[in-house]
Amino acid sequence: MKLSELHRLTGGLSKPSKMPCHGYSIPASACKTGSKLRAIPNSTCSSCYACKGRYMFPNVQDALHRRLDSLQDSNWIDWMVSLIGRKEKSGYFRWHDSGDLQSMDHLQDIIEIANRLPHIKFWLPTRETKLMRQFIRLNGSDAIPRNLTVRVSATMVGGDAIAIDGCHQSRVDAQGTCPAPKQNNQCQDCRACWDKAVNCVTYSLH
Repeated sequence: MKLSELHRLTGGLSKPSKMPCHGYSIPASACKTGSKLRAIPNSTCSSCYACKGRYMFPNVQDALHRRLDSLQDSNWIDWMVSLIGRKEKSGYFRWHDSGDLQSMDHLQDIIEIANRLPHIKFWLPTRETKLMRQFIRLNGSDAIPRNLTVRVSATMVGGDAIAIDGCHQSRVDAQGTCPAPKQNNQCQDCRACWDKAVNCVTYSLH
C-alpha cells in the first residue's frame, strides 16, 4: 500500500517540533480523564497546550479527528505498523502529543503495534490510571513490551507521582528535570521519556 493511502486511512502521523521523532495525536477534547481535569484549577490538564495554539487550526483538527475515527477500523493495527515502520527512522516514537487512551482495546492495539515493531522504542504518556490498573490486574506487568514505556502522569501540578506496577511516572512542577526548556524547547539528545531506567520524569509547567 502506498504511503499516501496509509496517510488517508489513518490521518497520518504528527511531527511535534520538540520531538526527535514522529508522534501520533488525536483530539484533546476526546480525553476521558483529561477532559474532566481541565475544569480543575492547578491540575496538569488545566492549561493543556493541545487545547490552544496550532492544535486548534481547522486543518489540524481535521487530521486529529480523522485519526480518532480510524481507531474503529479493524485494519488500524496493520496500517499503523506499516506507516510507522516505513516512516520512523530514528528508532523512537511518541504516542499522543495530543489526546490519550480511549479504551482497553486501544491500549491493547498499541501494545500489539509495539510487539510488531521491536526495533522502535515507544513512549506512551497517559492519565488513564484506572484503565492501566485494570490492564495490569488482568494481564500482569509483563504484558507491557520492553520497547513500550508507559508513563502515568500526575494529576496535579506539584503533586506526587502515581505508582502503578509495570508503569513509569511523570509529574509537573515549577522546576522540572526535563532539559527541553533550556534547549529551545527541544529534546535534542535526551531520551529520558523513552528510557525504562528513568522511573520518573518531571516537566516544567507549560
